Amino acid sequence: MRKDCSIGSHHRSSSRGSINDELKSAHHAISLHAPEIVRISVALFDAQHARLSTFAHSTLLGEPLLRYSAPISANSALGQLACKHKHRVINDLSSTITNSSQHSRWLLQQPYAASLTLPVLNDGHFTGLLFLDANQPQFFDNTTVEQLTSCTNELAKAVNEQRSYVNAMADMGYTVRSTNFEHLDESLDHAYRVGQYARLIALQVAELYQLDDETIDYIVHFAELHDIGKYSSLSSKQSSPWQEMWHSNIVMQGQIQQGLNLVSQLARQIHDRQPTSMKLLTDIIQYHHEYLDGSGAPNGLSHAEIPIAARIVTVANIFDALTSHRHYSESWSLIHALLELEKMVALGKIDSNCVHALRCQQDAIKLVMYSSHIPWH
Repeated sequence: MRKDCSIGSHHRSSSRGSINDELKSAHHAISLHAPEIVRISVALFDAQHARLSTFAHSTLLGEPLLRYSAPISANSALGQLACKHKHRVINDLSSTITNSSQHSRWLLQQPYAASLTLPVLNDGHFTGLLFLDANQPQFFDNTTVEQLTSCTNELAKAVNEQRSYVNAMADMGYTVRSTNFEHLDESLDHAYRVGQYARLIALQVAELYQLDDETIDYIVHFAELHDIGKYSSLSSKQSSPWQEMWHSNIVMQGQIQQGLNLVSQLARQIHDRQPTSMKLLTDIIQYHHEYLDGSGAPNGLSHAEIPIAARIVTVANIFDALTSHRHYSESWSLIHALLELEKMVALGKIDSNCVHALRCQQDAIKLVMYSSHIPWH
């Protein structure tokens, strides 16, 4: 293949597109010179849980691998790539890959003959893996690997920019919550569990609501920031205990605005190009107290006006509030909490599909119920 496979000038625009869009653009540029590359995908590394998860893909041939996550260790083949920062070439997939995992079984069913795996690094830190699959065996010689590595540099940069943005928001959330010294662990645990419940719900309703893996990843991370405005110094000065207990619209509106201000200010500091995921984050902060029947707060929006990301977080947030022991309330059992959610569904307040997603994953819910946040500081 020829080396001239520039992704294009759209990277200089004022906003950063989704990674899926960036990847499709990169794939198009590469396929002009190497049409044998029929799939490019990105899997992200979750350092907190030591897992790799599917994130974005451009698949021209074969079935895409979606909503897949698996642990990664230093002893595994992919773990070695991460530790040594090396690429891997498999030029005869059918005779090299064994039927040992869900990923391997999926791969053997696809029309791919050769594969190149490149580590994605950010200042020497492992971010994830980039997979390029070809429909011809013995496709990846040294020259081709060198050229493809060069051609995908911009894509890796886009992935790292997005990860830096998400991580910076998570760090900000931790810092802001840390101002609440009296109930810090309670606040951090709540944020973590809401994110994990949101993950369970989003994965279950992904096909129904057409949520791709990139969107699900953002929902999980940004769900932890749903109530971040409540912990800002200005919000705490404006509200009194009795007002917070009754969730007055004035106080809630102030807290939501503070949350929006916090993430907007940080986003501007991180980069002048705003990522498309910023809209999803603000939707979660702004709408997670709205009910589908218009009785929610602070704006009383209708069903059609509430984004699915906010509806997912609404259910996750209410469920955790019911099942968690707080300094002001006792916890409910899983069954009683689900029954309460069903009552809210019957009243037309929350998304029935999101509640069903929790109800059919009760074993996974129990693991989250008794978990605590994983410290990153």
